[in-house]
Amino acid sequence: MIAELNRLSAEYLDKGKLEQGVDFCSNLIEQKNQIVHDLATYKKKIAEYSKGIKMLYMDKVKGIISESDYKEMSQDFTIERDRLENVLADGQKQLTEIEARIEAGDNRREIIEKYSNIEHLTREMVDTLIEYISVGKRIPGTQDVPIEIHWNF
Repeated sequence: MIAELNRLSAEYLDKGKLEQGVDFCSNLIEQKNQIVHDLATYKKKIAEYSKGIKMLYMDKVKGIISESDYKEMSQDFTIERDRLENVLADGQKQLTEIEARIEAGDNRREIIEKYSNIEHLTREMVDTLIEYISVGKRIPGTQDVPIEIHWNF
């Protein structure tokens, strides 16, 4: 089977066109831009909650709000600020991962060469080429099981 894949690859693939046509990074760049935008929004909201906590304290000191109201609102603000800080940290991890994937995607020619003359399918190849595989339930009355392969590009 692998020999047949290699024969078909050699016969039908124009590696120059493939290299030009493969756009590994466009979707990743869009994802990166969205995450950068989201991170800026989270930072702004965290700053607003921190400012709100300070203003609440000043209102408590001035006697505008009671001690119990201060504790309740301050606790709510602190919980939300902490949640946003966790979301921000997760977003920064995602951003780092996407930047690494974009950087790795720049060597298109090497990737095409590596995967156009395969001898056997390795775990690394599967991880590089396939994002995830969905396996559905067996279709009643047949032995067929729907399978969808979602590629990384």
